Amino acid sequence: MRFNKPELNSLASNPATRFDKEGLLIITDRQEGFLWRSSEVRVERWCKLRGNLLFYLKDKDPKSPVAGLLVLENCRPRIHNEQREPEGYVFDLDFKDSSSERLISRSSAERLSWVQCIEQASSEQLNQLIRQLKDQIVAQSRPSSGGGISMGNHIDLGMPLEQQVQEQLQLQSEQSEQPAATMEQQVAPFEELDLSELPICETALSCDTLPLDTMGRPPNPQVVCSLLPAAGEDCQLWREHARTELQERTRSPQFLCTMRFQRSAGFSAATRLRFSVFDVRERLTLTALPLGHAEVALGVIQDTSRLRLPLASPRGECGFITLASWSPDAAVEPGQSTGNGPPRSSTQLFEGSGAGGGAGTGPGATTGGRRVHRRTQSLPPKLGVRLFVPQQCGLQRVCSNPRLRTYRLHSSLGADISVQETLLESRLCCQLPQQLLSIWIQREKELLQEISGMGELSGEWRWRQMNLLEEHLRLLKDYSQAKQNIQQLARDGVYFKRSSAKADESLEFLPVNLHVQRMWAQNDTLQRRGLLDVVTVGAFTRHDAKGRKCGGLIKLLQESKSWKLEQSNACKVQAANDAVQATKQLRKEIVELMSQLLQLASRRSSKDMMPLCNQMVARTRTLLNIWEPSIVEEAVAFIERHRIIEEPENVLMEPMSPFRKITQQLTALELKSPELEDFATPVVAPPDLWPRGQPPLMRSNSWHPSNSSPCSSLDIRAIDSLQHVVKCYNDHLRSLERGGDLNQEEQDEDESEATYQSLPVAWNSQPAAPPAVLQLIDLDEIGRKKQHPQPQPSAGFLDTKLMSSSPSANYYRPTEEPEPLDLTQLNIEASVMCLVSKLKFFCGRCDSPAIRLRHPKALIKREGFAVAPQQAPDVIATPSTAVKQPPNLDLDLKPGGSVPAKRGNKFTDGLDLSMTTDWAAELRPSMRKLRHAMDRLLKTARLMHSVQRLQQDMRCNRLQASIMYRRDVCFSQALTALVSSLMLRLWGSELDMGYLVMLRDLGPLAYFEGLLTLYGNEADMWSDMCIAIEDLSAVSFQLVRAQGEAAMAPMPRITGSRQSLEVQLPVPEHSLPGNGTSIAFKITPVFFNIGINEKASFAETLGQTREQHRSNWDNYLRLSQYFGRYRKLGLGSVDAGESLQSLLGFMEQQLRANVSKNVKILHLAEDACRLMDGLRFTSCKSAKDRTGMAVTLEQCRVLVREFQLPAKHVPYALSTMRSEGTRMDNVLKNIGKRKYAFNRTQVSFLPAMYRPPVGSYGKAQT
Repeated sequence: MRFNKPELNSLASNPATRFDKEGLLIITDRQEGFLWRSSEVRVERWCKLRGNLLFYLKDKDPKSPVAGLLVLENCRPRIHNEQREPEGYVFDLDFKDSSSERLISRSSAERLSWVQCIEQASSEQLNQLIRQLKDQIVAQSRPSSGGGISMGNHIDLGMPLEQQVQEQLQLQSEQSEQPAATMEQQVAPFEELDLSELPICETALSCDTLPLDTMGRPPNPQVVCSLLPAAGEDCQLWREHARTELQERTRSPQFLCTMRFQRSAGFSAATRLRFSVFDVRERLTLTALPLGHAEVALGVIQDTSRLRLPLASPRGECGFITLASWSPDAAVEPGQSTGNGPPRSSTQLFEGSGAGGGAGTGPGATTGGRRVHRRTQSLPPKLGVRLFVPQQCGLQRVCSNPRLRTYRLHSSLGADISVQETLLESRLCCQLPQQLLSIWIQREKELLQEISGMGELSGEWRWRQMNLLEEHLRLLKDYSQAKQNIQQLARDGVYFKRSSAKADESLEFLPVNLHVQRMWAQNDTLQRRGLLDVVTVGAFTRHDAKGRKCGGLIKLLQESKSWKLEQSNACKVQAANDAVQATKQLRKEIVELMSQLLQLASRRSSKDMMPLCNQMVARTRTLLNIWEPSIVEEAVAFIERHRIIEEPENVLMEPMSPFRKITQQLTALELKSPELEDFATPVVAPPDLWPRGQPPLMRSNSWHPSNSSPCSSLDIRAIDSLQHVVKCYNDHLRSLERGGDLNQEEQDEDESEATYQSLPVAWNSQPAAPPAVLQLIDLDEIGRKKQHPQPQPSAGFLDTKLMSSSPSANYYRPTEEPEPLDLTQLNIEASVMCLVSKLKFFCGRCDSPAIRLRHPKALIKREGFAVAPQQAPDVIATPSTAVKQPPNLDLDLKPGGSVPAKRGNKFTDGLDLSMTTDWAAELRPSMRKLRHAMDRLLKTARLMHSVQRLQQDMRCNRLQASIMYRRDVCFSQALTALVSSLMLRLWGSELDMGYLVMLRDLGPLAYFEGLLTLYGNEADMWSDMCIAIEDLSAVSFQLVRAQGEAAMAPMPRITGSRQSLEVQLPVPEHSLPGNGTSIAFKITPVFFNIGINEKASFAETLGQTREQHRSNWDNYLRLSQYFGRYRKLGLGSVDAGESLQSLLGFMEQQLRANVSKNVKILHLAEDACRLMDGLRFTSCKSAKDRTGMAVTLEQCRVLVREFQLPAKHVPYALSTMRSEGTRMDNVLKNIGKRKYAFNRTQVSFLPAMYRPPVGSYGKAQT
């Protein structure tokens, strides 16, 4: 009785209390004696039983004070001896976790009566009785409902709906044998909520004159609304629909939560509703007592703006409940579009049925002249005048599974604030990581091709080469397996990853608990409405299932940097990789320009050719100056010095070495990317890496759609098998390096040879012919199809999806000799000179001399320049039948041609503009030569890159591979969250011209708010988030029009490589300007982090927050620079600019102040981001508990600042949103409980504004 002693004394001594049993019992007391001696004394006492509480008084007098109490839980009465003992009739109370208590009665009948009452007193017995009653209800409802599941009359128990569903499922699984599909269909009978649907009506509730409890205290009221389906439907039992928040100690509550009734949820005018009022006695377990209820039809509520009903109960009337309702009318706000055209307003305005005279002027208004009842004090002021429904635009095209909560608050001026809170899942959660994994899979395939293209090396370099092959096969397997897992999840229709599965390595590329939190608010008096969109997501990190710490990406990158400083070759590797990526990007851009030139040439449009020609010349000049000839010569010399060359006469006689078998097996892994539809390695027949006399492979492009194979991902088992083979051979080479004895070496050699015997020796058969639906495009023979003209001749020749990665091989074969760099550069220069001269000729500049891309060198004779491309064996010459040329056309670049200066240059001599009808045919040979020359330059670049990587320390390669994988995991999560926010902004709200101008000229601001602690594992998470957010600044975005089916399910498309990613964002067709200009931009990310939990206090005490302060300061400087550019462009209003200036000044003061858990920094950053129309993200470890506190606080701050919510109402509004809002729905979706994962100690460490309400937190798995 240490706790609640006054209450228990009052309950036991109150004459009005009805006890289940009273009587005399002899109780054994333990009394402490002198010098720690204890004794047992039997005392006869008067005992009272009420529920599971057994009171025993001081003596035999029924009016004596209470001496003690026994709680009869986990207790079982037991009778040892049926006969009478000397003390009397004895029975024991055996408790589960404590000692037994012995009780003695005067008679056998009295003992039996006490035992029976005690057995039925525990709550466990009460729950069992309730379950039996439920079974009876279900059994009686089965004949009428055809065997369906009914929810039961749970509404009077005060339990959450989810708990009822779980109990019903458990009950059905035990007693019913219905199929699982039927159960799922009946447990979730309603379809997904349609946010664009107009509700039948919306109702706010209030009560008055509620009864007091037995102690004279006001109740803790809560209202639960349940519905009874119309006659004729299967289920005829009450089912819970919605509930209000809980108010404490009041007889006249005015609830903030409102209730909406929609037709899609099964409501109609005939639907019966019951409003049950409960007195919640204990918030933690929701123990509640019913006070009363009122029943009414929905049609009556719909036709009446205010309805006051008495509450009925077995004790008679117990107060009143008032329903203030408003329903939509056919009237639409002027300027609001009701058709399928572009929206012109952010809301739809509906006049309530009980509004003023203006509401009844329309033809459909039948109740406009009804006189409204006088208002009472139980109603909030001006309630139920208008119903506002926000315009959702295309929100549900990019989001799904909405959860909706509505509130009606009161402003400081007596007006109403309509608030709608929505929680949605992003449809992109599983789609974007798949696209990123496709790009990374393609990169690993490229690196495998590079390494195998060096050929078999000798000495220690062979072991290094096999190490690299093993590492890339492992990464290829991991990426492919991750993509396959995500594909399976996407097929199951899952759109988010639960926080309880954040340590699941199979789904680590998915962001944790990614949701969109949207708040729409409207103040009718101020004529102000607004949206607040916040993307909530877990920390961008790679969770370790075993909880091991690695220091995060910042520490790993610092270690890698220090390692590179020790390795002289590390900088060369990075420079070579950057040069390869730059070469690929420039080649892609040049091919795109050639494609556009061909299209203009087919239309004989000379006006627009020269600008494109100048761009092509500039990019080609850059391409020629990327590489240093000395570095390339070193790489070629290394290959020539260490490559093992087969003698031609022994090719067919000697068996293949293990390395050659492995590289030949790589072709079985389809080292091409049928899923990547951009400028990637082309889809061609697998080349024979080690040809043995077969006919040469045809040089063609075969376009394979992504769905041409039964599985779009690689064969994981084949990759794993090949990786195991490579590992075995690598171990064998390592043992040889250690120098084992000869017999052991021979044994290992035999085992190794046996291991590789399963690999195919050669590809002796021709490649299989593609299906009939696929078209083979022979790029060198395209001119022969001239007799079958196409509508656009350039479509087959320079289709950028096929041509930017030429099938003339993007990699050297292991037996192919590298081409000298000077020769490749001369071929490129000659092709461009010829192409530009022809373009100038077509544009009327026939007298222009030939251009020069590089300054001539003294050692190179210009007279032989034009002959070099013709004499090179690898340059593909144009077939004579490819193009129908005029008789006098001569494209040979002869060095000794005597051409007068006035005729222009040698490339256009003999051309007659009047006789040239097909400009594209004249340009195509030069473009073909340029393309193949660029391919050979890329092959040489990749060979040089692989040589540099081979010379690097193997430990550095492994470290970089692990860092790259972790960085990819974090970046995938960050980019998915960012693109989800951008698509939400582009589709979920209106796009005005000012926002598009800001995107084009500046790019949006993306503010990431972190609540992580720099203590323990969360320090690694913070480090990973810093790098992942920083990587987002390098991503390019481009807006594209969404037309047709693409507009119904818009899907962004990611192209490029790790160093240069581009995301194409589809937007509604009417949103972009009609002049055809494309909008490309990059974001400016800022990341502010402040820890708020108990571990943050430990980190501050231990001085571990210095890095956090430094990072926050750096992001403040970036935010200030962004504001400077924002103000210079004249974006935003003058008042907003002044507010931003003062906000940033105050933020600088807060950053300089040494304040513990200074959350004001986060609030100031939120305000600045909102004023500059930025993107908002909030993260903690799992985006569930601390994130829920932060998001609801931000919502209330917006309501105070922009909609005049009084500051004194903020604590109650905050408590309501946290306990009954969508953030609690998010908790339920993640862990299956409506409890935030805080305990009392953790709550005490949180800042006051971030503490959850009592009863909303408890023990829960996070």
